[in-house]
Amino acid sequence: MPATVRGFPAEFPVRRDGRRSRRYRLTAGLCRAFLRVLFLRRLQFEGGANVPLEGPLVVASNHISNWDGVIVGSFFSGTLFAMVKREVFRPPPLAWLLAGCNCFPVDRGAADRRALRISLDILRGGGRLLIFVEGHRSRGRGMRPAEAGVGFLVRRTRATVLPMAIWGTELALVRSGGLLPRRGHLQVRYGRPVTIAGGSDQEIADAIAAEVAALLPPRYAGVHGHSGAPAAGSPDLVASEPAGGRPHANRP
Repeated sequence: MPATVRGFPAEFPVRRDGRRSRRYRLTAGLCRAFLRVLFLRRLQFEGGANVPLEGPLVVASNHISNWDGVIVGSFFSGTLFAMVKREVFRPPPLAWLLAGCNCFPVDRGAADRRALRISLDILRGGGRLLIFVEGHRSRGRGMRPAEAGVGFLVRRTRATVLPMAIWGTELALVRSGGLLPRRGHLQVRYGRPVTIAGGSDQEIADAIAAEVAALLPPRYAGVHGHSGAPAAGSPDLVASEPAGGRPHANRP
């Protein structure tokens, strides 16, 4: 098991009552205000009514920019957890802040049993967990093959999956030759929640990635952009109705 990250609490999550900590509320509020001012109407959300207000829920997304987690975590309704690469949790005060925002570290270069245990505990406790299905940020705009980890979590917990797609973030604040970097147009799209039965961890992960890719413009779908009938023995996907009362219309 990887060594404990300095500044990250021994007991996680910070709150176990399903509510946001003060750090979470303050950080999300400041980030929302910053993003609204920075991007104005260039930041668009679609399908917010599909977001369940309760879990267990795996929010499965593609990943093309460091902006992705900030945007989703800031605007997502209710309490959300996120698995974040270990390198981000430096220095210790930042690890303390991220822990309060329901982010926990994962060592991508090893079998991180602690991160896996935390993920299972979150989902078994009815929490909602953000996972980037490729396991890391794509170097291009197109999706890469899915890692089996998301399939393992869904198979073990039978959590509902909310496919989510984000694009345009790879161009956000990129230098374009002028005095100021361009802001770009950012889009987040939520699909219909699905439940998945049958299949191996990798087959489940591939099925989830295909749901995410279907929400993206074709140029972002990458290796999941082909069409065709599901292979024999593929997992069964069943659309679910958002649970937990009236859905939240997720708007910037």
